Amino acid sequence: MDSGTTPVFTPFGGAGTYLWGNMAACNILNVPMNESGDIKTRDINLCFAASGDLRNVIKTLNGLPLDYSGRCTLVVNDFHPQVAVRNVLLLCMLLDPSGPSAELTAEAVLHTIYSSSLTSAQSQFVSGWMDRVSQFIQGASSLYHGEMNFGSSTKLEWYYPQQVAFLLRKLQAASFSKAVCEVNRLKHMKSPQRIDYRDRHCSSLRQRHRVGYVQWLDTGVLLPFGQPVDSFDKPNKFVPSVLRSHEKPHSQTCFDFGRLLYSEDAEWLLMDSASPVQAWSPLEVEETRKQKGLPDEDYFGNLFFHIKQQLEDFITRARRFKLSVLLFSVDLNILPEVLDLAMKGKPKLMFDRVETSNVMDTTGPSSIISNWGPRLNRKNPHAALLMYSMNFALKVKDGAAETQPEDKVTKMFMELSSYLRIGVYLKDYDSPKITIAPEEFYLIGNLTYPTWHERFVEFELAD
Repeated sequence: MDSGTTPVFTPFGGAGTYLWGNMAACNILNVPMNESGDIKTRDINLCFAASGDLRNVIKTLNGLPLDYSGRCTLVVNDFHPQVAVRNVLLLCMLLDPSGPSAELTAEAVLHTIYSSSLTSAQSQFVSGWMDRVSQFIQGASSLYHGEMNFGSSTKLEWYYPQQVAFLLRKLQAASFSKAVCEVNRLKHMKSPQRIDYRDRHCSSLRQRHRVGYVQWLDTGVLLPFGQPVDSFDKPNKFVPSVLRSHEKPHSQTCFDFGRLLYSEDAEWLLMDSASPVQAWSPLEVEETRKQKGLPDEDYFGNLFFHIKQQLEDFITRARRFKLSVLLFSVDLNILPEVLDLAMKGKPKLMFDRVETSNVMDTTGPSSIISNWGPRLNRKNPHAALLMYSMNFALKVKDGAAETQPEDKVTKMFMELSSYLRIGVYLKDYDSPKITIAPEEFYLIGNLTYPTWHERFVEFELAD
């Protein structure tokens, strides 16, 4: 190295973008600790104001009892047009009772989200829904509005800006060779220049889980270990981006619309640290493994069955419940105004929960509280505005845990762990509420506990 040259260290996953959730799915209702049995006949309104992928929507609806008889209204919003397109397509697939079986639909949705390639049948399924939802595009209209009824009790409606329709048309026209896509994906995800970062990442995994991780890197398909991937012969048309870097329909500082999973030239652009592992609680995956008698060694296979079960449970409930779904793609802080315009002539929607992801990290909490606090349902004492921060501890003095005395951190974590009934591994702490064995409390990828459940900031209504 020449004198005066400063080495540059790039963190694992330092390039690319996010399209998968990197925090464990959360049930924003948490019925047992809030409404409890009163929920069964109550009409509820839930808003996912910055939804990202649908994992929180799925887990929340699955938290309702099977005999729920009220009407559930879901408002799902995300500023990112790629996410908006994906949301409407996936929800159509999940809600349609006339489509394939629940099992086949769940697998198609799972691979559409988490796999780089699809089977021919799955690809046709997704493309068919692209064609159906694109029929609502009205020329040069600034509003892309559509609605679909699924049976007599379920309705899906979307109010999207023109940019979402523009992206949908581009996705329909996209044509990629799987061979070209795979070369570019592997060049990025398994770059020789990044082998040290991958090795250090693998060192955080249990030894018997590393093989599954490597197989997932090799194939790009989320499946149990050893299951053949030959039938996955179509590139996932839904995840590539067909926008050139200069063709940005609208902008927001936290997104780059020219950088999704593939560029127009089929270049893989996801972060090389991205993994579906990050989006689902390892403790819940372990519970699914035990229930189904799956091998402990195959974590990615267990994750496949866990996500598939979550999707099948969602399908069962969504097709049984009285459900209204409203989709938007606007800035979170103007959504209340846009929602009122869309619902003109109808009673104003007041929400039992509003979940805002970690948007407070970029906008601060004040604007979110002022815009969404008035939209909480004052008739429900459990109504809450939910926010969480990934960066707060790094921005305030003495915010990081390592700056605090060890005994203080230990005490706070034990109280929180006991409240949430999650497992801990401290020999000097004993509580009858801890039900997870120490060996089950471990690192999976770069997901560690406490998860975002513990980082929620909750604003409840005053009496």
